[in-house]
Amino acid sequence: MIGPGGDAGVLRVRDADFGVAVTVDCNSRYVRLDPYEGGKAAVAEAARNIACTGARPLGITDCLNFGSPERPEVFYQFREACRGIADACRALDTPVTGGNVSFYNESPAGAVDPTPVVGMIGLLSRVDRAVPSHVRAKGDAVLVFGETRTELGASQLWEAVYGFVGGAPPQVDLGVARRLVDCLVAAAERGLLRSAHDCSQGGLGIALAEVAMGGAYDETGFGLDIDLTAYGLGLAAEELLFSESHGRAVVTCSPERAVAVGALAQELGVPAWWVGSVGERGAAVRVRLREALLEHPVDQLRGVYFQALPRRMGD
Repeated sequence: MIGPGGDAGVLRVRDADFGVAVTVDCNSRYVRLDPYEGGKAAVAEAARNIACTGARPLGITDCLNFGSPERPEVFYQFREACRGIADACRALDTPVTGGNVSFYNESPAGAVDPTPVVGMIGLLSRVDRAVPSHVRAKGDAVLVFGETRTELGASQLWEAVYGFVGGAPPQVDLGVARRLVDCLVAAAERGLLRSAHDCSQGGLGIALAEVAMGGAYDETGFGLDIDLTAYGLGLAAEELLFSESHGRAVVTCSPERAVAVGALAQELGVPAWWVGSVGERGAAVRVRLREALLEHPVDQLRGVYFQALPRRMGD
């Protein structure tokens, strides 16, 4: 139903109306800098990815990769990451069904970054209402669920642009995480959403680009006309576009259903902003913030994104 490249894969169960969604997540930068928050973040992101398809998260398996537990600092990372995973699983009703632990992942140069990978499965009650990650129709409304805060610590921006891995990673509010999951699932069950994509690594700017670009097998993507001025009050452009605050998603729906989507979000305690609309196929992605305007043709973004690995491999 939904293959690789989306927030989660969706599989139809033979001779049944329901389906299952599966995803795998971890951000080792977060765990390296704060093992407890990093453990929570892995579960919270997996739950967002599952919920973006319209599925209800059911449970997880994990693959915990660490250095030598004989070293106190590594054992501390392991203990705190497990504690974070456990707290998040309790809050999201996603029991740990199994998994494995891999220690001694290191060389004379040091241990690998602590990497507790979380695999999650979810249940989609009606597989015909599975929600894709990418925009699908010109004129659709674009909404952002959740608040962006000043949380650039451990961000992809700092590592990619400044070569710096440090600071405090974004904090996971498990109550916010649960409400967002409930909202995404309820909106999908009511047939309100045309697409949904979680906002995580890289921040809101990257999430908007990803929903516009479409999948690797799409011929082209869609343009977007976005104005974040009202949404980004009090935030600098860098913070608004690249902060990796948890508890957010970018969704699209028909304009006629935007009010219903906003009302549902308000009912479930999820902040929501109508920030723009979907443009023509092959058009530009335009993002305005106060007097500033960012504009890039969607096919240019697709080239940068989908050709990254061939370029790196020298093909």
